Amino acid sequence: MKKVIDILQIIFVIIFILFGLFVSYQIIKKILGGSWDSEDIIVALVILNLGITFTIAINTAKLSSNHNSLRNQFSCLAKDFKTHLTN
Repeated sequence: MKKVIDILQIIFVIIFILFGLFVSYQIIKKILGGSWDSEDIIVALVILNLGITFTIAINTAKLSSNHNSLRNQFSCLAKDFKTHLTN
């Protein structure tokens, strides 16, 4: 299950990178004259921002869960070490 989530996250990151490159191309094209309307570019930037925020939230949740797992393991290790010292 964890590998599927990691693969989906990588796919989302690749899609957002491609979308960001496309929006950047449209902004450059708009500066030089032509392309999308300004409102369309703003909506695309908002969608890109949401995608990046979602990806950062997933990474933060993964790091937090890894931290909690390590905390439990270290507390068990500390208890074992204390019992070893008292014997």
